[in-house]
Amino acid sequence: MNKKGGFTDIFLFMIFAFIIVLISVVWIFIGGEVEDQLHDTLGQMDFGNETKGTPNATQLIDNSVGKTNISFGALRWISVLLIIGMALSIFIGSYLVTTKPIFFIPYIFITIIAIVVSVPISNTYEILMTDPTLASTFAGFTATNFMILQLPMFVTIIGITGGIIMFTRMGKREEQYYGY
Repeated sequence: MNKKGGFTDIFLFMIFAFIIVLISVVWIFIGGEVEDQLHDTLGQMDFGNETKGTPNATQLIDNSVGKTNISFGALRWISVLLIIGMALSIFIGSYLVTTKPIFFIPYIFITIIAIVVSVPISNTYEILMTDPTLASTFAGFTATNFMILQLPMFVTIIGITGGIIMFTRMGKREEQYYGY
């Protein structure tokens, strides 16, 4: 409750959104590659007599790494929910911040800087997304791709909305304490 400012939250939003998506893409890509390599190298091995219930390597790979890759598929929607959750936390943090009107000008400058910084992040994401190695993995992240490619727009909306919430609350907080 003693939070004195949420001015840097928008920068954390941009950085963590970018990192969350990249980590999710890399996990899904690596999981698929590992499963394919295991099937190529160990897929035809037989560990014993199948009539006695001993599975072959393909069944073991499907039951272990294959199930893991299915669970990694959830990262596509988990990443979207994490990004939306971060945006909501900025709004809640802005609501809880007590600030003085003098900080409105620095907040505007910080928001403008965040918008300018979000452009290269979005462009870098587009370059990574079109890389032939990872393009098929990025294709599954439709909502996240949209959010990161439109990051300057989202940063503008979140920054301005957070500022409106923060600076319209400043007078109401004093009324609550002093009973005006």
